[in-house]
Amino acid sequence: MIKTVFTILLNSCFARCRSLVLVMCCLISPLSAADTAGLFSWQRDSFFQTIEQTFEQARQQPLSRVRTQFVIQLAQGKRLLNAIRLATDGVPFGELKRLEEAQFYIATLAAAHESLMIEAHGFLTDARLTVLSAAVHWPTANADVHDAIYRVVYGGRAAIEEALVQHKGTDLPALTLLEDVPSATPSVVVEGVRVHSGDIILTRGDAPTSAMIARGNPYPANFSHVALVHVDELTGTVTVVESLIEHGVVSKSVTEFLKEKRHRLLLLRLRPGNGVLELDPLAPHHAASYMLDHIKQGRIAYDFSMNWNDASEMFCSEVAYHAYRSTGIDLWARKSKLESPGLIRWLGDVGMQHFTTILPSDIEYDPRLAPVAEWRNLETLRSERLDNVTLDVLLEAGERGDRLSYAPLAALPGGAIKLWSKLKSVVGLTPTIPAGMSVDTALRVRSLIKKVHPELRAAITIADTKYQTEHGYATPYWSLTNIARQLLIELKDDLSPGLWHGRP
Repeated sequence: MIKTVFTILLNSCFARCRSLVLVMCCLISPLSAADTAGLFSWQRDSFFQTIEQTFEQARQQPLSRVRTQFVIQLAQGKRLLNAIRLATDGVPFGELKRLEEAQFYIATLAAAHESLMIEAHGFLTDARLTVLSAAVHWPTANADVHDAIYRVVYGGRAAIEEALVQHKGTDLPALTLLEDVPSATPSVVVEGVRVHSGDIILTRGDAPTSAMIARGNPYPANFSHVALVHVDELTGTVTVVESLIEHGVVSKSVTEFLKEKRHRLLLLRLRPGNGVLELDPLAPHHAASYMLDHIKQGRIAYDFSMNWNDASEMFCSEVAYHAYRSTGIDLWARKSKLESPGLIRWLGDVGMQHFTTILPSDIEYDPRLAPVAEWRNLETLRSERLDNVTLDVLLEAGERGDRLSYAPLAALPGGAIKLWSKLKSVVGLTPTIPAGMSVDTALRVRSLIKKVHPELRAAITIADTKYQTEHGYATPYWSLTNIARQLLIELKDDLSPGLWHGRP
């Protein structure tokens, strides 16, 4: 799925030999559409070489000069947004491609001068909201349309967060209020945000498995988990319903939910205009109430196979999906079809059996749902990037035949642990190996989270620190990817038997 990404380090001489005149020309005239074909990808050598060169030049120039270029880029970007808003003859693909690039140029200049960050963040936020709002009228079932939305929404977040890692983020709040979408369902204010019954929360945890869920799909993204909000109409009590690997579908107070360690959260809400919502404005509340009542009737196990069409067991996306399906609303209208052989092997190794499914991050690109608020832990952005790049290159190696594995002798104690886990479940304790997970799967997952991911990530962290010392700025993601790829080759023997190499 994830192909060779960048060769910036190998081509650094090329990047530094380009003149300032060329950089400024590129700033004023974004790259051609031919360089942006397909999904958003870090695999665009010429584009990101120019971006990094722009950053290096801007760091060396006074703010007054860079602001001039920033204003030019911002004006161009705003014209693109206006054209997208006014487009009536189908989907404005040309403007969307130029917008994707403009986001990176604007964020790059802000990365060089932190005082530009608030304006850059404001523009990128406006870009996301403009595209998602306009997309309500687009044929989003069309693959090209979906891909264009993904490139702008995910690309914009990637751009601003690449800028944020160059600073301490002190100029930006952790919480961004987005669309104040009206709703008739019960609501309360939580941490400064009005939350309605039926709202959907996307989150990202700090475990390697979270990174694998977020990155291991056709649209690598930032989110790995879905939860559903219920607000009691009489008491105002806020309950979060979610499915966890260890327990299956559970409910908890919003206070408990927010105490858990997370990198980011995104609150989504069904937009007005939905046919079901017009007939029943309380449909989202009924959906949340249905799921809350459903789990009170008996335990619902976690669905490791990811069979989204069977509600007898549920993984996290299914909680929101089946809740809304009970009201006649089909969320995730566009299901993800996993076709990459390497990705299928890796996900199959950790228990997945259905490769057309509903993935957590995919719902972010459905314009029927509006982004209401987003919170990111600014202190952990670099940590998340390290998790992402580690999984990116591992999955890339999976395409070449590498597989998660374990020492053969581990199977015997693994069987004993599985038996002990069943006994713990009987008495109400959390099992070491979750119900529904085989010993083989558990051992492969253990290899990922205890050996392969942490050892490779540790090596990448050292190299990242060295890069920052030598260059004076945080390692750009495209360069970090190239570093990680080389380290994976060097650590080949050290990662065995956790990582089995299916190639010479």
